[in-house]
Amino acid sequence: MPPRQPLGGGPGGAPKGRQRSPSIVADMLPEGIEMEHLEKLDKIMLVVTVIGIFVNIAQLNVINNHAWVKATALSDGQPFQAYLALDSVTFGTTEDPNRDNRFFCPGTRSYECDLSALCKREVSAEEYASTKLRRNTAQEAWCGFEEAGTLTNSFLLFGLLLGLVSTGMTAMYSAQAIPWVAQQFDYIEELGFSDTIQKYIMATCWCGLWILVFISMAVYALLIPDTLGWGTVELEASFGMLRLCFILISLNAALVINSCFHVWDPAAVVDIWNDFTNTPWVSARKALYIELMLQLVCYILMVVTELDWAGLLLVLLALYITGNNKTFAVLYLTLVLISILFDSIRFASLPHFDHLTPGESFGASLWIFIFALKLVIIGTMIAYEKLEAGDADNRQANKYTNFHDDEEDRGA
Repeated sequence: MPPRQPLGGGPGGAPKGRQRSPSIVADMLPEGIEMEHLEKLDKIMLVVTVIGIFVNIAQLNVINNHAWVKATALSDGQPFQAYLALDSVTFGTTEDPNRDNRFFCPGTRSYECDLSALCKREVSAEEYASTKLRRNTAQEAWCGFEEAGTLTNSFLLFGLLLGLVSTGMTAMYSAQAIPWVAQQFDYIEELGFSDTIQKYIMATCWCGLWILVFISMAVYALLIPDTLGWGTVELEASFGMLRLCFILISLNAALVINSCFHVWDPAAVVDIWNDFTNTPWVSARKALYIELMLQLVCYILMVVTELDWAGLLLVLLALYITGNNKTFAVLYLTLVLISILFDSIRFASLPHFDHLTPGESFGASLWIFIFALKLVIIGTMIAYEKLEAGDADNRQANKYTNFHDDEEDRGA
């Protein structure tokens, strides 16, 4: 945490607010962390705030979205596509999701059917003699979805409140360069809440939100019925968006916890960032960095529809770029070529986008972009090895030599 600016003035012009000298702050730092590292880490709270704002908006959006479950419901023996929210459902097609509502909630002009009304509505329990399948979706199924949705909604609303509190606290903490905000934190510290205690509180809030979101997903997946009468139910984009929120909250919690306990050394991240910024824009190495980041963002966003473990291959690519180690390049190329072969089969079997829900279309578009990036990355790696790998080896050797020269100078 950087030193706060003097606030106000007392007798003789002495500041009322407590100013920490850089030397005192430096003495408080864990071994191996310098002041310049701390100044960079202060920006992490701003990153946590931005991610928190996105998470809150996403949670608010998924609560009333009809994309939690896609299933096939039955009415008088006819199958209808159903799109469920936590408290309501629509019936129709991907082009017109409300087209068939009248078959399940007649007499209403609503654009959706209430799950509680469907749970209370009595329907015939008649079955087909040959298949033993019901002609209508059972009331118990609608009641099961209503119960699961109500409980999940409670967890999500409480999580949304905790998320707003967590984001607000982190935003205030990251804005201590503003004199008024710094003054409020001085008052807070005078009440006995030190900087460390403040970070513990923020970490506890983010961990609490992490637990609530996980419980929300687990409760919904556990309680919803397996079928609405025809086939099985499929979790859709709203559930996937909650899964994405869970990953982002995990990242936020990890960053805040690290600010308390300094589990990882920020010097490695600083070195990677410096290497990226010092690399010329017109170079294969810079292109590899950009392609790596683009693919990482796409893999994270694709969590909305599916969790693709092929994203772990990016670790090998990152190790190759940052360390210029040919072993990681060979491992990456071997595994990604296998991945591309399977992806080619999947690409050939993709349905037309007109038959996909908005969530499925979003996931398919991201997957196609990732597939194309794999081919581009292979081409960029070849160009890098042919044109620039020798220069990278020289840079690594010079860096190693300079490091030892500096050590000898300091020893002398």
